[in-house]
Amino acid sequence: MKKLLSLLLSMTLVFSLAACSGGTTSSGGGTSEPAASSSAPSSQTPSEPEAPSSSEASEESAEPAEETGGTLIAYFSWSGNTEQMAQMIQAETNGDLFEIEPATPYTDDYDTLLDVAQQEQADNARPELASQVESWDSYDVVFVGYPDWWSDAPMLIYSFLEAYDWEGKTLVPFCTSGGSGFGRSLDKLPESAQGATIAEGLHVSGSSVDGASEEIASWIDSLNVT
Repeated sequence: MKKLLSLLLSMTLVFSLAACSGGTTSSGGGTSEPAASSSAPSSQTPSEPEAPSSSEASEESAEPAEETGGTLIAYFSWSGNTEQMAQMIQAETNGDLFEIEPATPYTDDYDTLLDVAQQEQADNARPELASQVESWDSYDVVFVGYPDWWSDAPMLIYSFLEAYDWEGKTLVPFCTSGGSGFGRSLDKLPESAQGATIAEGLHVSGSSVDGASEEIASWIDSLNVT
């Protein structure tokens, strides 16, 4: 009887131990999933650089505007009389001087020059200019001076006038001569300087240029263009 009880007790103990070992979970055998991040990735995209404002863009793209309202004194002089008159006009107006020159210089011989001038008039020639005015658009008032040749302006003057856009500008003629005045040139200026407003011109005798400063100053004051 004691043996039977011992056997039953032993079996009960074995079953108890088996049950305990089967209910224990191993901590080293399985792989665990990584824990979910407590903060979700931000949906905000990196900010783009701000575009310049319209005022900033206009400041960057705008080019400096060319100044207007200037005065130009353009002249052709063979003997020096017209150049002297141009310099007096510059002293009164503080304008820019520009010498009108032919690409092929005229002869220094007076008698030969008369023949050349007469032939150019007969041919209605337009001699080539040696240079051009820079920043033409910056001038609103243009004095144009020349000697009188055979009762007309030298044909080089018409080459000059026809090389530029005169729309909106004021043309002020001045002339030197032995006494014949502007000749036919005043009637011909509008055709070659189309669009220009032609102001009253001034003629000074070549022999009187030295003492003409007061006359020139009074004339410029009367024009009211500078």
